[in-house]
Amino acid sequence: MDRIQEYLQKIDEVIANGKFKDNWESLSQFQIPSWYRAQRFGVFIHWGVFSVPACESEWYPRLMYKMGTRSNLHHLKKYGKGFEYRNFIELFKPEKFDADEWVELFKRSGARYIMPVGEHHDGVKLYESDLNRWNMMALNGRDYMAELHAACDRAGLGFLMSNHRAEHFWFFNGARKFYPDSEVARNEYPDLYGPAYMPPSGNIDKTDQEITPTKEYLEDWLASACEMIDRNQPLGVYFDWWIQKNEFRPYVKKFLAYYYNRGLEWGKEVCVFYKWGAIFDGCAVFDVERGQINGVARELWQNDTSIAKNSWGYTEGNAFKPAAEIIRNMIEVVSKNGCYMLNVGPKPDGTICREEKEVLCRIGDWLAVNGEAIYGSTPFEVCASEGKESKNGAFKESKKFSSKNFCFTTKPGKIYVFPMGSKLPAKLRIHSLRHANEGGIRYQLKGVRILGQQGNLPYVQNEKYLEIDLGAKRVNEIPMCICVDVD
Repeated sequence: MDRIQEYLQKIDEVIANGKFKDNWESLSQFQIPSWYRAQRFGVFIHWGVFSVPACESEWYPRLMYKMGTRSNLHHLKKYGKGFEYRNFIELFKPEKFDADEWVELFKRSGARYIMPVGEHHDGVKLYESDLNRWNMMALNGRDYMAELHAACDRAGLGFLMSNHRAEHFWFFNGARKFYPDSEVARNEYPDLYGPAYMPPSGNIDKTDQEITPTKEYLEDWLASACEMIDRNQPLGVYFDWWIQKNEFRPYVKKFLAYYYNRGLEWGKEVCVFYKWGAIFDGCAVFDVERGQINGVARELWQNDTSIAKNSWGYTEGNAFKPAAEIIRNMIEVVSKNGCYMLNVGPKPDGTICREEKEVLCRIGDWLAVNGEAIYGSTPFEVCASEGKESKNGAFKESKKFSSKNFCFTTKPGKIYVFPMGSKLPAKLRIHSLRHANEGGIRYQLKGVRILGQQGNLPYVQNEKYLEIDLGAKRVNEIPMCICVDVD
């Protein structure tokens, strides 16, 4: 019996002996972890061999073999036709990587947990593995996930991981189509490049319509994902897209049952993040990539986005969002019962670029003052926000806010108001805090104040609005938070 089959047998045994079984009825017993419900903000980390070429995006391993793309043209000019993706592995020598230094920065940002990529679409594992030789411990003698986990434990941060192996089934298929002399096309190093499956039509991008993973690959995916959690014991696991394919469903159920049972054995509250319809409602945490929902979710959900607009990994041409935009995005997510996962893309040498450091520190400064309205908060019962609604769905985060936009969170006896406009009038009128049985509040107001500032603000409440007097027009580049104390 080979190692994959041995692991599959182990998975079945854990499920047979555990509380969670591989069916939706059993998996619906899943409870969102209390730590995740309270902590709300984490840092995603896309870093690996794909960071070495530092061009276009973390999809460089695929795009370098896709004729005519920016990555392909860059690759031919800088490295030449015969330079394979395998050769980049030899160049990934992050001698400046310091796990404690990273974690110190992430803690400074106000993040309460981190989620590095354990394995991306390129199939290279950043942790030690017995199932595949293309792992960093075997390749250069370091287990970067183990180092980060240990640093998180020392600093009191939670450690999560993401797994993107599903798409590895077809990720390198451009090499089959455009480069018949490549290692992929010659079926060399199949344990690195994967099947590189070619769709019948020859259109390599018909990943949903024409590509169906084989039983052998699905078993490899399941065993690899379960080995990842056994070796690293993360508090959460994020899966990228493609696991929503019907063929993955029984294997996804097995993973969930195995992981949730392992969490019980470890004495840890664990969770899984998924996109689209990959997992039945209530059996894991729903994730929206670079987007929003247009209401308050019944249960906790997650937004994952990146500081860079164009890439999740490091590139030399990254365009970065300002801290103000990111903080507004975070506020809106949390107001809708969401948690915020913000990505950084470290350089291949193991350092984090200046622009991302500056953004993280500005977020940390803001949370040091306003964090009480984020951590452990809950949605406002009247509404999450007032003013223009956001578009619902992924890849929709370019919303513009006016002085009439407000977001809300609450804690017992407190309603937190975030004016979202970058410029504010001297008097704010908030209709959702008017005196009313419905669409307003009936609480007794005890005071209105800006977090981080002394003294209360004058206010008037009537049946139309709560008017708060700021004293003068204000620049609100990074949103202030107004706390309304009530009884």
